[in-house]
This record gives sequence, C-alpha cells and structure tokens, in this order.
Amino acid sequence: MLTPQRAEALPVVGWIAGSLGVAGGTALAATAAYAAGAGFAGTIIGGFVVKTVVAIGLSALAAQLAPTPSVPAPGARMVNFAQPVAYAEWVYGRTRKGGPLGFTGFANDKRYYVPILAAHPIEGIVQHWLDERIVTLTNETDTTKSNVAESPISGYGRINVFTGDPGQLADPGLFADFAEITAAHDFRGLSGAVLWAARPPQSSFAQIYPSGGKWAYAPVLDGKKDIYDPRDGQTRFTSNAALVFADWVVSVLGRDVDWAEVADEADACDVVALDGEGIPRKRWEINGTLSDEQEFEAQRAQMAAACDAFVYERADGKVGFTVGRWIDPELTLGPEDFLALELIEGQWGADAPDEVAAVYTEPENGWRETPSGTWVERQVAKPVRDEPQLFMVTNHNQASRLNKRLARTKLSQYQLRGTLRMKGYEILGGRSGGRAHRFARVVHPEMGIDIYIEVGELVRESVGVFSLTANSVKPEDFAFDAATEEPQRPTYDGVVSDASIPVPSGLAVPSAASGAATVNWDGQNAAYVQDLQYRLTAVSSAWVQVSVAEGQSSLQLSVLSSAAEYEIQIRNRTNGLGVSDWSSSVLFTP
Repeated sequence: MLTPQRAEALPVVGWIAGSLGVAGGTALAATAAYAAGAGFAGTIIGGFVVKTVVAIGLSALAAQLAPTPSVPAPGARMVNFAQPVAYAEWVYGRTRKGGPLGFTGFANDKRYYVPILAAHPIEGIVQHWLDERIVTLTNETDTTKSNVAESPISGYGRINVFTGDPGQLADPGLFADFAEITAAHDFRGLSGAVLWAARPPQSSFAQIYPSGGKWAYAPVLDGKKDIYDPRDGQTRFTSNAALVFADWVVSVLGRDVDWAEVADEADACDVVALDGEGIPRKRWEINGTLSDEQEFEAQRAQMAAACDAFVYERADGKVGFTVGRWIDPELTLGPEDFLALELIEGQWGADAPDEVAAVYTEPENGWRETPSGTWVERQVAKPVRDEPQLFMVTNHNQASRLNKRLARTKLSQYQLRGTLRMKGYEILGGRSGGRAHRFARVVHPEMGIDIYIEVGELVRESVGVFSLTANSVKPEDFAFDAATEEPQRPTYDGVVSDASIPVPSGLAVPSAASGAATVNWDGQNAAYVQDLQYRLTAVSSAWVQVSVAEGQSSLQLSVLSSAAEYEIQIRNRTNGLGVSDWSSSVLFTP
C-alpha cells in the first residue's frame, strides 16, 4: 500500500480480482495488477475521508458547517492565554490571531510574556495589534527600551517578533532579565513574539492599559511560508487554496498527493475576476487557523468548504481533490450500474434554506466573524435562513459565491441515493489512480430522467459495493456574475472623513527592492498624524493599514512580495476629531 505499482493494460481482470479479494488462481494472484488492486482495496478500508467514506463533496460537507465547539470563531482567538498544555496551531494565508503563552514573568518593573502564534515558521507580521489598537514599531534595538511608536503606549511596551526560522536565538531581553532563561530557550521552530509591558504612573494606567492588564497581542500575520508549488518547484508563502490544502494533506496528515493534479487545481484557484466592488479577486483562497484540538473532520470541512472542494481517495492511495468549478461530465451511469436506486424529487424539506448568509472573517471588521450579504434563492413570506460558518474565507466575494452554491445544493431538483458495484471504483478514477469524477450524467429511461449529478458522498459498504448520495446540478449553479449577483457587503462604523483636514502631499516611494520599500511624504502640521494603506494591485489583496508616530515623514515597509506591483495611499488623522480623505495612489514594485 505504501509503494503501489501501476497496473499494466493486460491484467484488468487481475486488478479487479485483487480489489475484490478474489484469488483466481496462483498465477493471477502473483501479477502486479492483482497486487495493485489489492493495494487499492486496502487503502480505502477505513478510508482517508472518514471511516469508509472515500469521496465527499459540498452537499455532505454542508452539515458540518453549523456552529460547533471544535471550531472557535476568529474573535475567540484574539487573546493570550496560559494553560498547562497548549495545542499546536497552523496558520495558513493571512489572518489575525493571538496565541497561548509560552512564558510569562516579572522583572525590572516589566511584565514579560511570549505569545506563541504558530507551531511552524511564518512569513511575518503584517499589522501589530495591542488589544484593539494598531501600533507600529520603531527601529530601537536596545531591548530595555520601548519600540512601540504610538502614544500613549510609547515608552511602556516592546514587541520582538520571532518567525521560527532556522538559527533562531533566545531573546536577549529574556536572557538578560531571567537567570533561568538559557540559550536553549529559543522557541525553535515556533513563531511568536516576546513582549514586555512596563509599569506606568498610576494616573495614566487606564489610558495605557484600558483592559486593566497587559495588552492582548493579536497581530495580522502571513502564515506558513514553506508551501510547495509544483508549478515552479519553489516553496513560499501563499494563500492559494489548492496549494494550502495539499500542504495540509502532506505536512499535517502525512498523506501523499499527485502534484500534477495539484498544479492544475492551483491554476484554477488563481483565475481572477472582479468582485461586486470592481476589485480583482482570485477564485479560491484559504486564510485562517487550524488547531490540533480540532477533530480531523472539522479541519477538513472548514478547508474544503472554503474552496468548494471535492475530496477523494485515489486508487493509488493518494488524496485527490477538485476545487469548485463546473467540469463537463465524462462518466454516464445507467440502470445497469445500480444494484439499487432511489430518486427523490424536491428539496431538503422544512430545513431547506430560502436564504444563505455565510459567517466569514472580514478584515475590515477587525478580522472577526461577520455575516455576509444574503443570497436569496426563494422569495417567501417567512424565509428559512442558513448561516454556515466559513471562517477560512476572508473576502465577501468568495463567501457570496459559496452562498449561492450552498443554496443551490440544498434546493436541488433531485436527490439520488443508490448502490453501485464496479462503477464506484470508476467514480474514484479507476485502476489507473487518475482523477475522480465529481460530476456524472445519469440516464434512466424507465424513470424518465436524464440529469447531471454532483457526488455528495461515496461510501465503501463492502468489497466492491459502494453507496452513493448525490444531488442534481446544472452548469449555471457554478456561474457567478458579481456585478448582478453579489449582495452588498456589510459596512462598519468608523472615523468619518473631515473635508477641513488636508490630504498630505508629497507621497513618494524613492526606493523599493528585495521585498522592501521606503515611503516618504511632506512634513505635516503637528496637529496631525498619518495613516498609510497599501495593497497588491493585481490580486485579491486587502488594504494593509499602518499608523505612524507623531512627527514622522517616512516609513520602512518590509515583508513585501518581490517584483509585484503595489499601490499606497496616505491620509491625515487628528486625535478623536476625524481624518482626511485618502490621497491618490502611488505605485511601486519592490
């Protein structure tokens, strides 16, 4: 099973016999085809997906998207907690989170604490958040001095990030202030930050520590950075759903994938279209956190549902998957392929939703769980509303496309349940270990049907016997016109633009290279501080906003994508009174 061999063209009978466990004579049992068939049968006993389930799609995953204790909401992760045993967490793509404390102690009038953000190396920190404040850091290298720029925190806190790279050293501040800390305390392979919070004057305590204690550190970060891309053979940070899912299968579960298949799915994820606001968006991304305390099925459901994936176990024992899109069926099922067949016309009954509004992670809402705009499938007096949890989705367009798919899936015209024999193996890609058939055509003259179906769940009941559940589907279920079909994205209260506040002038990027850039602007009146926001121009990148310290007229940006075009804007802010409009964009390529 660990080293399967490809069956030859001649011994098709041998492969079938092996998969069914029929010896058929000593010569047949000795063939490579028989061994391959037997290996295939072995791999799907207690199959990859769950128990004897060997293929699963969105209709079956939908039931696992309801609120469950094993899937904490993003808002629940914005804390730093201490406990005897902390579970490993994997961060994929871009998200905001806190983490468990790897160390805490008090020395020299400072509370030190070390939140662990991920159980692996990360690309880096995009935005620093202390409680609900976005802060920027200075270039101060003395670990006894504060490096937080914003008032009133400046002077009372420090953040030293570690990203888990090889050669990571113990933090010099911890090493100097705690005798028990040695060079061995380097948090090797882990990512996080060493923070200290100093005692302030009693008169300003509430202003500096509004929560009554040390700040919760929950930054926006770009996660796992060693994700393999078979298209160019490189490892890098990415939020491409196919590459992320493949990394999870290989790195976390210890299974194998077909990298040529992954490359095709990665290309499908990178297809770009405009969202309802005219912003270019890649089709499928995965951004979020998985924890070792979650059940395997909860992890799989969140990741697969985020990209409308169909997951299956191939004949060669590898894990295969297809991300959401319409693929013309190549497989036809007829009456002779079923041992039993039940066809139900109508929807899921009283639980069939008339409206779907996914709860996703919205960057503009502090990276917290947020209901999307509503997809209305049926106009009724008292609509049934479904609110699936899609926490690894971070843009409204992707959530809206999944809303439509979930609504059409649960309100499909037909539900099919049947028992198959050898066609079950063919759905899984046949003896060659090829791609599974997510879609099929079902033609049954006696029932008077000729329909397309999408596999919901394929279960191996016994040797050579499979049960199939599927829904009828149409190609237009996968089409999405954002201009007419994407509902309005939720809006959030914020600081209102004040036309009396001038827009800063002189924004320029005099140098940009090797994933970094220097940003300059004209000096401003001391009454104002500046906010900057930047994003990639060609992909579905959200604005990254940073605030600079009073009196600054330049900023260093790092952890940028080399050779990718960015746009950046600037505005003025007054403390509590309002903000100016954003300036015109300046383009640069680091």
